[in-house]
Amino acid sequence: MDYLRSFAISAAGMSAERTRVEVAAANLANANTVQDPSGLGYQPMRAVARAAQGQAFTELVSGGLEGAVLPGVSVEPLATGPRLVHEPGHPLANGQGFVAYPGVDPATEMVTLMSATRAYEANVAAMNTARALALKALEIGRGS
Repeated sequence: MDYLRSFAISAAGMSAERTRVEVAAANLANANTVQDPSGLGYQPMRAVARAAQGQAFTELVSGGLEGAVLPGVSVEPLATGPRLVHEPGHPLANGQGFVAYPGVDPATEMVTLMSATRAYEANVAAMNTARALALKALEIGRGS
């Protein structure tokens, strides 16, 4: 068994989940930043993991992940409209008295944070298990 490959897979998973946590945290941190009347301001983002091109799932399974290129994570803006809040006294309110905030849904971002944290923990557990297996194999080999 190629332990370095299993470590690389777990590391790629941890990196992807860390990116998801960072993006969700940035969205939550900027949820209440005001956009100017021209519509410029913070745009909510989403971390998207994409499989390497030309690799079907069946090919990866049959090949045992040998030579597989690990997926990459890209951060893409969400196509959500601004959240309008009626605040007529605000200096950046439009003609109708509405202030535009980024279209961030705090509940969705919290669920993303929790699921990414759990997935990160699962990748850590997989890496620790592979490490324990490698150490045990060395221990068995030393005894022979």
